Amino acid sequence: MYQLLRRRSLNWLLNKVLFSLSIVLILSLITVNANAEVNIENGKKLYKQYCTSCHALDRKMVGPPLTASVNARTEEYLIKWIRNNSALRASGNKDAIAIWTEYGKNEMPQFTSLTDDEIKSIIAYAANPPVPVNVGPGLKDPKNPSGEPSSIWLYAVLLILILVAFILIRTNNLLKRLSLEKEGESLPTQIPWGKRLRSWQAYMLYGFILVFIFGWTISDSAMRLGHSKNYQPEQPIQFSHQLHAGINQINCLYCHSSAEKSKVAGIPTVNTCMNCHKGVQAGQSDAGTAQIAKLLEYYNNNKPIEWTKIHNLPDHVYFNHAQHVTVGKVACQTCHGQIQEMEEVYQFSSLSMGWCINCHRQTNVQFEDNGFYTMYSQMHAKLDSMKKVNPDAKLDVTEAMMGGTECQKCHY
Repeated sequence: MYQLLRRRSLNWLLNKVLFSLSIVLILSLITVNANAEVNIENGKKLYKQYCTSCHALDRKMVGPPLTASVNARTEEYLIKWIRNNSALRASGNKDAIAIWTEYGKNEMPQFTSLTDDEIKSIIAYAANPPVPVNVGPGLKDPKNPSGEPSSIWLYAVLLILILVAFILIRTNNLLKRLSLEKEGESLPTQIPWGKRLRSWQAYMLYGFILVFIFGWTISDSAMRLGHSKNYQPEQPIQFSHQLHAGINQINCLYCHSSAEKSKVAGIPTVNTCMNCHKGVQAGQSDAGTAQIAKLLEYYNNNKPIEWTKIHNLPDHVYFNHAQHVTVGKVACQTCHGQIQEMEEVYQFSSLSMGWCINCHRQTNVQFEDNGFYTMYSQMHAKLDSMKKVNPDAKLDVTEAMMGGTECQKCHY
């Protein structure tokens, strides 16, 4: 009788343990999924990908400052405003029409491909933007030195899964032994753990784990090879884009004049700098005046400034600035980040193959007022006819649809 009660108590205890473990795992998964739905970090990535060409968080650009705009409106309204601004105006919404009029009636792109959770993530980030990390010259973000997403969490998940598997196997073996004992059958001989850990099956498992870790580390490192995100070398002159492009509002094309017409954006000559600095020879501080003095020294000695190139692509990759700036109407900030806010320039994007392909998949082709695409007259006519039949039809044409993900576009 005592043995029977003992077995029942053990069975009851094991059932409770398994039930509790299951509840913990389910709640953990629910929590992870819930956090993944609306995520500020994801919102930050989406903001940089889609919004920075027209918006800043704290001041007016092509569009209104996002933080103030987001905090002044409801989430439901903002989802409609971000997803399809033209449709919201067409519905007669006075607020949307007023903003559109105030900012020169510039058309906001449609983001119909974004889910509600992705838009909510952008809203969450814009409402409470984190304080930026001050990354000095040649340094990287101390929380993420590589500038690339960390894969540590994958190792953590793998470790948790191994631990759960071990607990389940042990529980299963214990239940088998209790069942055999209850039926009065002979129990199998238990092998000591020391002997188990030295068995050939254990050595095969060790080998599998080592191969997995080694393979994953090598492949992960290989995929990151050549990425120079956050690269910020020292330059011969401390040129401030924040002062020139931000405060003084000098157009990017004034210095990088070949970006609209050539494969390369070009670096301004000393003569271009002297167009302004013939008259401006004193900075806002002694340090600024010292940098201008360096510029005058280069000019007087008729020597070019040996700038250190920041954005480098592999030799087998073809990239044309004119194709993106003139034809694609891609803003400088899309690839280079908020350049007008940088005291010293650093590489904002990874410029990896995946980064470029995702941009081609998500960027709509700018047909309107774009002479390059007049050759696609049939496509224009088809789109116009579809608009007449169904004004609400989704008519987004991405660069990928125009062959933007074909290998020959970048590798020929």
